[in-house]
Amino acid sequence: MPGPLDIGHVKARQFREAVVRWRGRQGQPAPEVEFYHPWPKHEHLSRGQLRWFLYWRTLWEQGDVRKTSLSYMMIHIFELLSLEYLQKPEEAVERLIQFYSEFHNIQPKLDVTLVRWIGDLYLKMDDPDNAIYWYTKGTAGDLYEKLSWYRYGDRDIPLALLQKVASLQKSQFYRERLPQIDEQIEEMVHSAFRAFARIEGEHPLDRYARYSEEPVIYLFSNTPVHEKLYLDGFRRYDYSGGFVHWVKNCLRHAENLLRRAEGKVPLKHEDDVSAYFAEWESVYPQKVSEKKRKTKAGEEAAVPLLARDLPETPVEVDLTRVRELTAETDWLVDMMAEEGGELLVRNLERSPKPRGVAREVTAEVLGHVPTDGSADSLLELSPPSVPSDKEDLIQSLFASSEAEEVEDFLDALPSGEQAFLRHVALSGHTGRRALAEWLKGRRMFLDATVAAINEAAVDAGLEPVLIDEDEEIGLEEETAAQVRAWAQKEES
Repeated sequence: MPGPLDIGHVKARQFREAVVRWRGRQGQPAPEVEFYHPWPKHEHLSRGQLRWFLYWRTLWEQGDVRKTSLSYMMIHIFELLSLEYLQKPEEAVERLIQFYSEFHNIQPKLDVTLVRWIGDLYLKMDDPDNAIYWYTKGTAGDLYEKLSWYRYGDRDIPLALLQKVASLQKSQFYRERLPQIDEQIEEMVHSAFRAFARIEGEHPLDRYARYSEEPVIYLFSNTPVHEKLYLDGFRRYDYSGGFVHWVKNCLRHAENLLRRAEGKVPLKHEDDVSAYFAEWESVYPQKVSEKKRKTKAGEEAAVPLLARDLPETPVEVDLTRVRELTAETDWLVDMMAEEGGELLVRNLERSPKPRGVAREVTAEVLGHVPTDGSADSLLELSPPSVPSDKEDLIQSLFASSEAEEVEDFLDALPSGEQAFLRHVALSGHTGRRALAEWLKGRRMFLDATVAAINEAAVDAGLEPVLIDEDEEIGLEEETAAQVRAWAQKEES
């Protein structure tokens, strides 16, 4: 009985034979017949579908770009990949690139499939430079597979891919300075990658990401002509929270250098990447305030008042009003004590005095020194205490503005995102897998939901409310209390 590999070779041979059979056939005018198959080959076509396929293929070769289903397109792409339709690899890859350029706007899925297969064909032709170009083309497709090829080719990773790795939302400061800020930050981050390799002796992907050193590359995956190639030195990287964290801090540190040069408040981040940005410290120095700049420029600073500048005539202080206020205070304290309030002054004569009538206060009384030598007449003062409910009230006065701002933002979110925040705040779930499963029932995607919530927070002038690190998602510490309070109120 033939094994799986034998069956694969047989099917590949059968497909190549079908390509040879139909490659010279010119199509005749025929109506389009609907056709869909997940693994399309000639043998899956009915007579009507085959007539349309041959006619459509002939039209395209004559320069007529006619829209048709992806399954029809795939059969002709497989024909070119087999090197049976056009036997010269250079001609086949040129035709595939032409096909991509003319059809990818009609069929966006070609940005994932055909782009990868063109790279495979170049790799089979022993042209790694062109292969890496196509493997890394655009942001569609497997993100970490693209990173693997950038690492293999020892090339700088574009800023767009690094931002996709970190899932960072652009701040208002960032958006206001586009597109120049992209070039500045990309240059800084690329130099940080190189500085890391120089200082640490390895690439950040090798330090922080998971990878496999299996040298097998599967060419033309999901096609009838798939095969494998051994490529020494290739590493296939997978998602890793450590690498995400490092990239996120690099992007934030780069933006903070620009922000500090303009005197803006820095973004919150862990400053464990600053050593790799050392060469940029002098390029973006700390902005000096106008007051400090004048002092440094030699402006005359304030001179302390000298004794010789004092007036010759002594200054006389009139204590009349002080005595009146002291007397009124004594009277108010006595009245509060008689009405049951907290006793603030003890061992004090409590003769009620009408407001405005002040008793004569000597220097000894002002200094709380008894004149008759009696200790009983000494004023025993204790600071007034604030009840706990009043303390809460005072604290709420300071916190209410920020809390109301966060609550208004949360109330303005779409219902699906509100439900997700309540789930995170009340359930205690932080694992990406559990949260993704919870969202799946609502037909929502985890990364898109987290990004939308944080972007809305930034647009509202707040810091992001969710943190995505180490394969866990949770509430940012600064706003966690407000979010939980809001969630509990909504739940009740």
